[in-house]
Amino acid sequence: MRGKRLGLALWGTEPVAALAEHAALAERIGFESVWVIDSQLLCREVTITLAAILARTTHLRVATGVTQPITRHASVMASAMATLDEMFPGRTIMGIGTGFSSLRTIGLPQARIATVEAYIATVRALLHGDDADFGGTRGRLAWVDKPLNVPIVVAATGPRMTRSAAEHADGVILHQGLSPELLARGVALTRESGRTIEVSCWAPYSMGANAAEARDRVRARVAGALINARPEWFDGAERAAVERLHAEYDVRHHAGSEPEHAAIVPDSLVDRYALAGAPADLRAQFARLLDQPGLDRIILTPQVTGPGAMPLDTVLRAFDTDVLSRL
Repeated sequence: MRGKRLGLALWGTEPVAALAEHAALAERIGFESVWVIDSQLLCREVTITLAAILARTTHLRVATGVTQPITRHASVMASAMATLDEMFPGRTIMGIGTGFSSLRTIGLPQARIATVEAYIATVRALLHGDDADFGGTRGRLAWVDKPLNVPIVVAATGPRMTRSAAEHADGVILHQGLSPELLARGVALTRESGRTIEVSCWAPYSMGANAAEARDRVRARVAGALINARPEWFDGAERAAVERLHAEYDVRHHAGSEPEHAAIVPDSLVDRYALAGAPADLRAQFARLLDQPGLDRIILTPQVTGPGAMPLDTVLRAFDTDVLSRL
């Protein structure tokens, strides 16, 4: 894989047993990690899903893709991560961000960056077996008797969060486009702190008989990426589309395969934010991503299950046959 690891994003829109089977197939194909979406009203419970996947696989790493600091108290998440690491040592990653669908669907705003930073510090202290401060009350994980190596990775959709991840986390997921100039900008931001962290990118993915079909299948995933982008980062028709998306995005269908808001996303933004096309197109796009400097991992994000969506096992097998094995 030209020095890059390959992750897979899984949406809990199917039963946990099916998700574990998808993860096992991904492991056989050569994926090194799966990243399970944490959105309690739209998806199955993430920590239970991670445990089921760990039990079904042999070496695949699992991660929250991603959790947030508002509904997941730091002591609860630290205990969950420590328990998974005790059961399956060295195979758990905690991915965290400011939250989107998991908070908006219950009427709460996204967390502030400072809140994420403080949360990381608290979880890390607990995983290391140290005391943490909970508003004047000191506490620790009483059963943790040695430091646990559970990496903490931050999902970043913009410059401020990218810089924060570089300063406070073990890794970052760039959720801000796949075109070379967008990735280069994100990678450069991770290096400003002088620390070396693992850099992943979130890659919406779709294969179709032709480019138009593939774009339509992945448009909802691109809409999900753009909802946290600022309109001023774009010009002309693209800026107008992002502004309209912000106004009309229906978070209740964030995990859907064909939400109405997806139609707002123009082809030009699909091309900048996703891997989408016929097999030959995808091979070229994926090869370019493999050659992108500064990336350590690519996390493929296929369209989720639902009306009009291909079964995920079919998507994964086609990716293996038509893309991976032919590079």
